[in-house]
Amino acid sequence: MESKQVDLFPCTLVFLDDEAPASPNLRHKDPLSYLRQAVGLNRSLLRAGMPLLNIFTNRPDTIRSLLASIPEPSRPVIHELQTTLTVPRQTAFYAAHFKLDLLDQVSGLLPPDTLLLLLDTDVMAIRPLDHDMLERCAEAGVGAFDISDQVFAPYGPARVIEALELVAGRHLLNPRWYGGEFLLATPAFLRRLVPRAREFYPTYVRMIDRLWHNGDETFISAALNTLADEGQDIVETGAYQAIGRHWAGNTHRDLRWFRSCSFVHLPSGKKLLERESRFVDFDAHRFWRRVGQAHLVGRVRLAVKRLGRS
Repeated sequence: MESKQVDLFPCTLVFLDDEAPASPNLRHKDPLSYLRQAVGLNRSLLRAGMPLLNIFTNRPDTIRSLLASIPEPSRPVIHELQTTLTVPRQTAFYAAHFKLDLLDQVSGLLPPDTLLLLLDTDVMAIRPLDHDMLERCAEAGVGAFDISDQVFAPYGPARVIEALELVAGRHLLNPRWYGGEFLLATPAFLRRLVPRAREFYPTYVRMIDRLWHNGDETFISAALNTLADEGQDIVETGAYQAIGRHWAGNTHRDLRWFRSCSFVHLPSGKKLLERESRFVDFDAHRFWRRVGQAHLVGRVRLAVKRLGRS
């Protein structure tokens, strides 16, 4: 089969709200932390030979002002986010809910032959994505990061599946939980996904106190599952090592596995990523040295906690 060029549109959400609760994975309440992480993400994308990062934000003038010192050829592209959602103010992962508005907006911006690449700010690009995987995502319409193995074990399959089926309002044939840090999608698929997720969103808000997790992953995963039950193919990007979710100290996978990923997500490494963003260029050797050090510290902390419990 003839290989085709697959264009990417990397984007992320930087939602600034001084009154919103801090992320459970960010100890200090500084919304500009996400902007600093996005700067590092953008530099890593460029180092990996990928396009500039597109930042969608509710405060574009503030972001443009803060990024003015970055040379224009390497500066992230700023878009004003058109918000429509009403999110209960004290909901965990408050800002992440507005990814649904981002997906809606992007679906009307992209040409048909371009793939959305939605990334969280606490992600770093290490190397280009596998071209065969990108072609398959373009053909199927979507590639998503299945993290069911990471949430079923600690929270229990029944609890996770209950949340998905409550929000979807139906029995699901093969419930899967998809991570919100990485999504590849065509504009045509987004025009199917967004209305389905919006359909489920009021139920999600109504059931929010009964759900084991709050955030975009819940209603987006519910939407993806129902579309899959209706015959939609979903390329599982984690199997290609397109993305890996790494918690410092965790033994879910050997650190060497993450070194082979195209992107690495560090939910517990936001301070590390902020420090990386201070450098003019992204250096993978420096990055992995710091990730390795943080991992060792995390392993020691986990060992101490286990000793304390015993």
